[in-house]
Amino acid sequence: MVQKMQKILPLILTFIFIFATFSHVSSEDLIKWRHHTNEEVKGISLGDFDGDGRFDVVVGSGDHIYVLDGSGKEIWKRKTINLINSISAGDLDGDGRSDIAVGLINNGIEVFNSDGEKLWEYWMRTPIQKIIIKDIDSDGYGEVISISHNRSFMDNAWVIINHDGCVRFQSKDLFFPDFELKGYYSGISKKWEADNELRILILEDINGDGYAEFITSTRLNDLIVFDYNRNPLWGYHFDYPITSLSLGDIEKDGFKEILLGVNKKLIILTKDGFKLKEYSFDGDVKAATSFKDDFNTSFVLVGKDNTLLAYNWDNEIFSHKFDGNIQLINYDDLDYKNEVEIIVGTNDGVYVLNTKGKRLFSYRTYSPVIELLYVNLDYKSQKELIIASTDVDAITYQELKDVQIPTPQNNQQQREETIRTGNAIFSTAKALYDVGDYQAAISKFQEARTIYQSVSYTEGINNSSTFISNSALYMQAKAIENQALSFKNERKYPEARATYQAAKDFYSGMNDTVKTQEMDQKITEIDDLIRAESLTRLLLYGGIIVIVVGVIGVLFFFFRKRKKSKQGA
Repeated sequence: MVQKMQKILPLILTFIFIFATFSHVSSEDLIKWRHHTNEEVKGISLGDFDGDGRFDVVVGSGDHIYVLDGSGKEIWKRKTINLINSISAGDLDGDGRSDIAVGLINNGIEVFNSDGEKLWEYWMRTPIQKIIIKDIDSDGYGEVISISHNRSFMDNAWVIINHDGCVRFQSKDLFFPDFELKGYYSGISKKWEADNELRILILEDINGDGYAEFITSTRLNDLIVFDYNRNPLWGYHFDYPITSLSLGDIEKDGFKEILLGVNKKLIILTKDGFKLKEYSFDGDVKAATSFKDDFNTSFVLVGKDNTLLAYNWDNEIFSHKFDGNIQLINYDDLDYKNEVEIIVGTNDGVYVLNTKGKRLFSYRTYSPVIELLYVNLDYKSQKELIIASTDVDAITYQELKDVQIPTPQNNQQQREETIRTGNAIFSTAKALYDVGDYQAAISKFQEARTIYQSVSYTEGINNSSTFISNSALYMQAKAIENQALSFKNERKYPEARATYQAAKDFYSGMNDTVKTQEMDQKITEIDDLIRAESLTRLLLYGGIIVIVVGVIGVLFFFFRKRKKSKQGA
């Protein structure tokens, strides 16, 4: 009996070891921490807010700012005036601690210090699309740079504001030097105007002089580069839409190259605007980057639809397909092993590959990855990936291992029962959505999605994610409506009209014809109020003028009669 047990014991221990190993890899224990908010994450950034010399994470979601330490613990939370569209962290006043700037959909910019105290605000004419804190002139003080436009691309503007809230440049009000743009294909020159909409904005020192350059694309298919003092350096006009704009360092020499996606091509330009390389594809380039590894190989990475293409300058090394389309491409040495990892964010997850194309790590978000940071939060043996996606999670990973979403080992009948449970919750969420209770609907859709994920029911997952995203958009539009109503109640009719127009742009973008028509009616009501107020003002001023003229006439008649009486006497 003892001998038999001795033979069986190693098998039992082996089984326990295998089970324990499988459980470890399959569980979400590999997630270091997760911060969940009630609305879409619109941006994340890094900074040191508590002065401990370590990175903290700032998250913009809904109308709140969340500042988290390296362990995911909330340091502070603040409510903003309206919904956040963009967020950035950086040291504005040179005190060594990070400040925060947020761009709002109701045209506002708010700036907070490291303790969450509001420093100042600034208002533009259209919703803020992008905001960046950057020390562009290396004087130790950061500047706030922002671009704004509405969905119809009207009333575009951009602004540079000093650390104390004083405007350094405003494209609508201050002169910008004449800028000659040469046609990239045609050679024909044209003038660029400073109020042309900036779509993509990058602030980076590309020529190694210690000062930031502005690299940006516009709605009219221009690529422009100018220095921190708005002096134009060079630019091109293209006959086709610009689909991507990013930077790389192909030679690892400290000088950045510009990678431009246009006309189903990737064009690599030097810091001075000379073409280095051009690649052609059968579709638009949506993301790209380049680097040189420690083995002196220059890599060019291109994202086209759901395919990652890697070149060692001239030759294709590998291609890798994902389930979702590629949103962004980065690279870094995440595990400090002197080998660069390729980091890809798609519209449904994050993936890490080595330079041979082998997948090392993956995590499904089931919604587009909008931002991806990589940093050593706890100063230990490897970097963490901090992911922001539209399913409202900012997630940090602590090790490069493939995370599998656990699938319960149940039979088909149990799976169908689980899906029915998810469907019941989904129906409740849809009812809340239909009556406009979007906050409660989001919570229920998220609950249904979690159930669907437990049995890998893709259709349910995708439907839930779509309704979560739409609910968040409707909440934003409703918040704009409420702001417009407040302006109307305060008799600020021009502001109310502009805000109703912004709400209309939201609904129009969602193809909601009923709400779009409703906003048109609101705008018409405001126009009537503006006309009525103008008429009232005109009548009031006219009445005052008539009274004044009448009083003057009476006085004139009285004095004249009195004068005649004296003469007769």
